[in-house]
Amino acid sequence: MDAPAILRGVGLTKIYGNLVALRDADFSLRPGEVRALIGSNGAGKSTLIKVFTGAIAPTLGRVEIDGVAAPLGDPSEMIRRGIACIYQHSNLAPAMSVLDNIFLGRQPTRRFGFVDSARQRREARALLERHRIAIDLDATVGNLPTVKQKEVEILKALALDARVILMDEPTAWLAASEVAKLHDTIRMLKTRAVGIVYISHVLDEIFAVCDTMTIMRDGRVIAESAVADIDRPRVVHLMVGEKLARESAEAAHEKRHPRGTGEIRMSARDLTKRGVFTEVSFDLHAGEILCITGLIGSKRTELLRTLFGCDRFDGGTLQIDGRTAAFASPTGAIAAGVGFVPEDRHREGLMLDMTMTENLAMATLDRFHRGLMLQRRRMSEAARQAIASLSIQPPDGSRPVKLLSGGNQQKVLVGKWLNRAPRILILDEPTVGVDVGAKAEIYRILRRERERGAAILVVSSDLEEVFTIADRIGVMVAGRLVRIHDADDCRLQDIVREIGGAAA
Repeated sequence: MDAPAILRGVGLTKIYGNLVALRDADFSLRPGEVRALIGSNGAGKSTLIKVFTGAIAPTLGRVEIDGVAAPLGDPSEMIRRGIACIYQHSNLAPAMSVLDNIFLGRQPTRRFGFVDSARQRREARALLERHRIAIDLDATVGNLPTVKQKEVEILKALALDARVILMDEPTAWLAASEVAKLHDTIRMLKTRAVGIVYISHVLDEIFAVCDTMTIMRDGRVIAESAVADIDRPRVVHLMVGEKLARESAEAAHEKRHPRGTGEIRMSARDLTKRGVFTEVSFDLHAGEILCITGLIGSKRTELLRTLFGCDRFDGGTLQIDGRTAAFASPTGAIAAGVGFVPEDRHREGLMLDMTMTENLAMATLDRFHRGLMLQRRRMSEAARQAIASLSIQPPDGSRPVKLLSGGNQQKVLVGKWLNRAPRILILDEPTVGVDVGAKAEIYRILRRERERGAAILVVSSDLEEVFTIADRIGVMVAGRLVRIHDADDCRLQDIVREIGGAAA
């Protein structure tokens, strides 16, 4: 007989004005169960998690923990009752040690309020031993690999006697080997009867580590299933609806455009940055999408940053439209018609507290000045057109970007550069942390720009994405671009072998 639910949501509804964010949602989680919570951006997942953490109170419905009604809208009480959340972006203090982060804000004390360091260390060591997690308690958190930082967040939760851990995109910034390590930790937590709610847009992970899944769309729970009883096409169909699922599948089989129009927009010859990458050579053509893939650490991002002028190269040559270029800063690259969508949209791409309109105009502010005055009406009109073209939801230019879903934030970031009509568009992991629906829309946008003649260079770790959008595929290993294939003439197993073989 199945164990009773440790966490339940019954008839949960959340209404904001005219917006119904959550509609009569039921949810349950049992001890030792890993339940995926999946759906497109805007499906209601974040709202449901906020109800469970006490960050918001539902308009209707109730939450039960061990069959007992829990207080609504009270984060401290939900923590006390064993509910913890690990977010996509770390809440750790990077300059502090692992030990201090685990007990931050609740250190054991002695007389007169002094921290009892010996007891704190004893409790931490007992925690590590009990849960079989190996980590240096004195290490500075900011110096740890990302997967170890995730383990510190898990330890923080376990130190609070968490019995339910909500994980929101826990692997968004992890390499494949680190994902496997985190999954091992999750399996260990299962043996300790900890219930896990696992939010991810990566279906491979869900099928690898989850027992069950709850699928949401338009604020509703539309399906629940054991992972073993459902296949991927059915999951995608339930998440995004029939039309978008069909379009996404068809896109993977459309005609490729290797070398595009034949016109070379960017050409690198033996490009070298000492100690980083060596003798990188390629041509990027107008009207094509060239994807570069490889393991994290293969120096793909460092190459893109150098092409955009964030860093300088030491040897070799770079040409833009046949003219030699050596950008001293991104300003020179932008003037030459290059746009750059960085991997970390929160830290490097967007001004989160500013509006969609302001973010969309960020790369084109020079067009909206008259003397010293900023022409906000013209800026708002340009933003309205961009929002419609990019299908950003909700289509409200005055909305702060931080209130948008991840997929819509990413579309704003892409749109910021498309407003400059760049001749060359460089994108680093353009769909990290966005759902399959938003991915399909971003792919549509990139294909549209390719058809308009833009030269597009994409770095991606997602091989399914690479084979969906690429006209040509480059493989980078340990700072070298080892080969470039026409996408129609290579197989997935060939790319995997090249990525892993040369690195071994």
